[in-house]
Amino acid sequence: MVSIFDKISLQINDFFYGRYDIMCTNVEDLKNGKNFSILEYNGCGAEPNHFYDTGYTLVGAYKEILKHWKALYQISKYNKQQGIKPWNYRKGQQFLNNAKHLQKQMKLVDAGIE
Repeated sequence: MVSIFDKISLQINDFFYGRYDIMCTNVEDLKNGKNFSILEYNGCGAEPNHFYDTGYTLVGAYKEILKHWKALYQISKYNKQQGIKPWNYRKGQQFLNNAKHLQKQMKLVDAGIE
């Protein structure tokens, strides 16, 4: 399955970390790269969600989030060593502003559907 999702992920520009939500007919088909759909992709800004309904304690959930952040730090450090420059403050702020604007627009569309 790693090779299947690597093939998909390598087609995404600047993809370094994320989670796919998938639907499949059965695990064997998924292992063979057949009969599955990607419902959603969650990038590094999404928290790991497997601890919400699996009996994790609050401390256990925090540990999972810290592991997530550590992985992101290690990826960022590696990318910097490879010459990939991080965004400067201005570009990051612009991205956040655009994301907030888009979220407001999506809420307006959702409100019109109800």
